[in-house]
Amino acid sequence: MKRLLPLLCLPLAAAQALAHEVHATVAAAPATVVTLTYADGEPFSFEAFEVHADASDRPLLVGRTDAQGRAVFLAPAAGETRLRAFSADGHGVDLRLPPPAAGAAAAPAAADDRPARILFGLGLLLAVFGLVQLWQKKRGKG
Repeated sequence: MKRLLPLLCLPLAAAQALAHEVHATVAAAPATVVTLTYADGEPFSFEAFEVHADASDRPLLVGRTDAQGRAVFLAPAAGETRLRAFSADGHGVDLRLPPPAAGAAAAPAAADDRPARILFGLGLLLAVFGLVQLWQKKRGKG
């Protein structure tokens, strides 16, 4: 029986190991970003904030602003959103944000215009080279 005891405990140990797993799902969705600063322009960094949905007393989200003073959250689909941010020394803000526009999509990423600028630069260089060649040809004839 003493030899079987470790074998009997093995499923229990495996269950305990699975209980400590954390799974993550990453979804790219448009988020609301609110940047908070003090009156002197310094970021409202690492301060507490709460996000409430449409006059609810219970927050949807609690957190801290990042180093740049940004509070980032997914706004509820309908109704007004309220953001409360506050620091231990009494500074703070209470914002009411309108509901997101129905069917509004995230702004498309800006296109990279580097290839167009390179082609423009090459065209400009070729035009200047052509003008120099034309000027030298006319100067050589006269």
